[in-house]
Amino acid sequence: MADGEGFVVRVRGLPWSCSVDEVQRFFSECKIANNGTSIHFTYTREGRPSGEAFVEFESEEDLKIAVKKDRETMGHRYVEVFKSNSVEMDWVLKHTGPNCPDTGGDGLVRLRGLPFGCSKEEIVQFFAGLEIVPNGITLPVDFQGRSTGEAFVQFASQDIAEKALKKHKERIGHRYIEIFKSSRAEVRTHYEPQRKVMGMQRPGPYDRPGGGRGYNSMGRGVSFERMRRGGYGGDGRYGDGSSSFQSTTGHCVHMRGLPYRATETDIYNFFSPLNPVRVHLEIGPDGRVTGEADVEFATHEDAVAAMSKDKANMQHRYVELFLNSTAGGGSGGYGGQMMGGMGKSSPSRLLHQ
Repeated sequence: MADGEGFVVRVRGLPWSCSVDEVQRFFSECKIANNGTSIHFTYTREGRPSGEAFVEFESEEDLKIAVKKDRETMGHRYVEVFKSNSVEMDWVLKHTGPNCPDTGGDGLVRLRGLPFGCSKEEIVQFFAGLEIVPNGITLPVDFQGRSTGEAFVQFASQDIAEKALKKHKERIGHRYIEIFKSSRAEVRTHYEPQRKVMGMQRPGPYDRPGGGRGYNSMGRGVSFERMRRGGYGGDGRYGDGSSSFQSTTGHCVHMRGLPYRATETDIYNFFSPLNPVRVHLEIGPDGRVTGEADVEFATHEDAVAAMSKDKANMQHRYVELFLNSTAGGGSGGYGGQMMGGMGKSSPSRLLHQ
């Protein structure tokens, strides 16, 4: 790393009550610069802790050790650690907090503490009666494509956003949700820098070089183009009169009732913030889409989480989902044998309590 960039990490997911001492203990194997005092917490515009901090270290070796602590726990929470640099740190510290110059009332709020797999529809229901602008919900993901438990919501006016703030500490499911004032600058600092940094991170467990869809948000746009060109099996044929889908992970969800104009992109958006490994639109003997699709996930847990979207709407139609995954299922264990018969007989529906 160039000297001008320093030896800096960005830490995310800190407990709101986190102290300097706790950060020092977390990085006890590394030498923090300036006798352990170069720990810089970031704050919301109300002056509350944001759950993030920048930490400067004395050397490249200390930095390498610090980055290896990514996803270790502090108390009951796991903490994410990313490489950063002094330029990003200075910019973020200047543009966040109660003295931030970008404090114009722009109707944005930030949510924290969302349940795993929380959908945009659930957020809309949480704010029922408060107008959210079209496409006004942003769900950041980490470098593995998983939800961070945060969201940014753009309301139609600052007055509506002020009403939304009154729902601070109300619940979605069994979790209470923290709500903070936000700004477009904060969206950039919390979301967009992570997208730039992702390219430098170590490969995630779902990143498969040369094959399939990388399980991170950097690859999404490229992957859509590859899939439209026929990127699943390399031959570009998605159907020849029968379902030829063959699972590679053994963790799938079958979709029925799709709008006939639905695209792979629509399906990826439908399951956001989850990131399917790939999507297979079923083609009938007449060469037309059947309104069904097979969606492959990297893990059984992701496939189960995807089932929370059963009966949710895509455009004007509600979509039925069927689980085809078992905990610990092998790669392609059932493959086309089970999936190919979907059009004739439905597998058991995952029942929700």
